[in-house]
Amino acid sequence: MKIIYLFTLILFIPFYFKGQYVNYSQFYSSPLNLNPAMTGVGEYGRIGFIYRNQWPSINQGYHYISSWADYNLSQNNFSIGLNFSNETENVSNLSTTHISPSLAYEINLSYKWILKSGIQISYTNSNFNNQNLVFYDQFGSNGVINPTAENIINFQNKNYINLAIGILSYSKNTWFGVSIFNISEPDISFSGDTYKLERLYSFHGGYNFENIGLSPSFHFKKISSFKQLDIGTYIKMTPLSIGIWYRGIPINDNNNLESLIGSLNLNARNFNVSYSYDYNLSELSGSSGGSHEISIIYEFNFLGKKLPPKNVRFLECPVPNF
Repeated sequence: MKIIYLFTLILFIPFYFKGQYVNYSQFYSSPLNLNPAMTGVGEYGRIGFIYRNQWPSINQGYHYISSWADYNLSQNNFSIGLNFSNETENVSNLSTTHISPSLAYEINLSYKWILKSGIQISYTNSNFNNQNLVFYDQFGSNGVINPTAENIINFQNKNYINLAIGILSYSKNTWFGVSIFNISEPDISFSGDTYKLERLYSFHGGYNFENIGLSPSFHFKKISSFKQLDIGTYIKMTPLSIGIWYRGIPINDNNNLESLIGSLNLNARNFNVSYSYDYNLSELSGSSGGSHEISIIYEFNFLGKKLPPKNVRFLECPVPNF
């Protein structure tokens, strides 16, 4: 039987819901989870998959899966995308599923700079099975599990619509993006009390030094009073690239979940495969088992090569793993 104490439930569920946002280490391999404006930044189409196993040593931990696809409709400046993601906490069977179509539009600011704006609408279903919970008063002698005196609420599934927007500007070597998730601030409470999903602000960017194969980058996130800054770099050695990141640089004395992240990427023809490992630097470092991620991206062109309109110049986005 799966066992979880009441205080653990109280501790983890609000943290899980704080932003309804998966903190992927390979965030550029899940672009529609990072910024709707990244929809269709490839020359044609892409299909991607990413899986994260977080803290596997802590009683089954957390599992995150995202699959996505997008296509650059170059002849009319638009790009379309669809993202499907699921987050599961196995002990309590807390599960959240998102289906998120997105649309982006791009313009040429100049011959060297592109500006893309994007919007994403998400339908979310959350469900929580509290029948697996075991409370402190249920533990009897010899490991016997007794009935509880707690008043257990039968939670109902939660469904809601959410909205995200973003912009992305880039040149041959530089990129910078801003996105805002949870704009509609939906009520995500299971119990009937009001608990609104707080807005997430994301700032991300970097520079690609082509001559030495180095791409230093940053990612700053803000949810309410919580702030986190991640910095790192990618080192390209075709067909391989290596990523080194430090997650959770303390800002305003926030208690961040700090970790060191290493990644290895293989780019072969139209396929891009990456693996990364998070080494936790917090108090969980000795017992969490870190976090593992694997991602796959496939680039395709079903519609054949088409010339863009005269006012559009295709410029490859320098973001790593794109």
